[in-house]
Amino acid sequence: DRAEALRLGDRLAVLIGGRIRQVGAPEEVFATPVDEEVAAFVGIETIAPGRVRSLERGLAVVDVAGEAVEAAVTAQPGSDVLVCLRPEDVVLSPAQDHTGPTSARNHLPAVVRRILPAGPHVRVELDAGFSIVALITKQSLEELSLGPGSRVIASFKATAVHLIPHRPRP
Repeated sequence: DRAEALRLGDRLAVLIGGRIRQVGAPEEVFATPVDEEVAAFVGIETIAPGRVRSLERGLAVVDVAGEAVEAAVTAQPGSDVLVCLRPEDVVLSPAQDHTGPTSARNHLPAVVRRILPAGPHVRVELDAGFSIVALITKQSLEELSLGPGSRVIASFKATAVHLIPHRPRP
C-alpha cells in the first residue's frame, strides 16, 4: 500500500519481478524513481519520452512530442529522458480562461480523452500531443464542466517534473 509506505516507512525497497529495483527513504523513492517500472509502481501516471533541448538558469527544457516542458533539474542538452509527472501535480483550467502569470512554468493546451472515477477523486486522461493524467475532485469536474472533447490547459510546476535517463528502443 503506497499511502501506508509513505506514512509508516523509514526505508522502502521496491521489488519488481523478484529483483530489488530501488531502496531509499519513501519520499525519495516516490519523488525520484530510478526507472520507468519503478515510476509506474509508485503511482506516476504520466511517463513520456523526450529530449533535453537546453539547460538555462536551473531549468531543463525538454521537447516532448513537440511541446516544451520545463523541469527544475539538471540534464545534459541532447540527452533522451522520460518525463515523469504525478497526476495530483496537474492543475486543469478552461482553455479560454488561462491568463496572467503563475508560479507554474508549464501550461499545455490539451483535450480531455477520458474521465474515470478514482474513489473520492476523478482521473482525467488528456491528450497534449502526449498523454497526461490529472487527478481532480468531483467538484472541480462539475465546476469545469469537463467531458470527453473538452479543451483545457494542463498546468504544472517545473519542480513537479522528474526526469529519468532513457534509451529509446530502435
